[in-house]
Amino acid sequence: MRFLKDICLIVLVIINTPGTKGLLGHGNPNSSDLTHSFPGHIVDMTEVMQILENHTQQIKNQTQQIESDRTTIQLLQNRVFFLEAEQNKLNASKSFSTQEFSTYLISMNQLIQNMVANEENDKNLTNHFNAAVKQLDDLHTAMKLLNGSLLQQLEERISHVHDNIIANVSTRIAFTAGVTSFSVTWSSGTLVFPKVITNVGSGYNPSDGVFTAPRAGVYVFFVNVQSYNRFSIYVDIVLNGATKVRTMANSYGGNDYFDAGPNLAVLSLQTGDRVWVKYYFGQGYYTYSDGPITTFSGFLI
Repeated sequence: MRFLKDICLIVLVIINTPGTKGLLGHGNPNSSDLTHSFPGHIVDMTEVMQILENHTQQIKNQTQQIESDRTTIQLLQNRVFFLEAEQNKLNASKSFSTQEFSTYLISMNQLIQNMVANEENDKNLTNHFNAAVKQLDDLHTAMKLLNGSLLQQLEERISHVHDNIIANVSTRIAFTAGVTSFSVTWSSGTLVFPKVITNVGSGYNPSDGVFTAPRAGVYVFFVNVQSYNRFSIYVDIVLNGATKVRTMANSYGGNDYFDAGPNLAVLSLQTGDRVWVKYYFGQGYYTYSDGPITTFSGFLI
């Protein structure tokens, strides 16, 4: 406002001053130092020019300020546009986050439902487990009782087997006998084996060569007769006088020497049955004194 008042004052002074009119009309170059006045005023033109220069400078400054303000306004507008864009992004992000949060809530709700269902399943499993534990306890108790019964039965069985073993040991029957001297002329009757090697149960009689069964059962009998030099010899295993098996040591017309004639018989005997070896054909037999090879054996199965 002061600037406008100063301009108006200067214009009025110039217009209304008679000297100034002449100056304006004729352009006196020597008037720069003149002082003009009108009634009640004295005007110094140098001061007026200084005022004009000052105001011109102020106008320039204000123009620069206006340009600076325009630049600032443009920057602020750009900032506003940027902030609006950021606000839009933020709004979009908030919307997306809200959707995610909604999905998260749905998932959490489903998880809670699953946890409730799992808890119910756990309760059922716990009940089943407790029932199974009770069954195992009952089974354990039953096993104890059964083990006690089985142990008693086992002890009784062992005792029975032990008694049977003792009884069997006490009633075992077996024998082996042999001849300790050879014969060239033996050719009839019972072949007696006088050397007793084993005679458990005392069933074999070395005096007459006869085995008498002390008890009924199935027996195995074995005989081996060794021929003398080139002779042949045949013998039978007989039960109560009846031939059961036969063996021979044949020299085949004198071509072989000291042939062996082994054979075996499994016989079912009753108590008191008698078994022996009887001559059938040929003559003589061979053996050793320190280790008989013509032998007769038998045992109860």
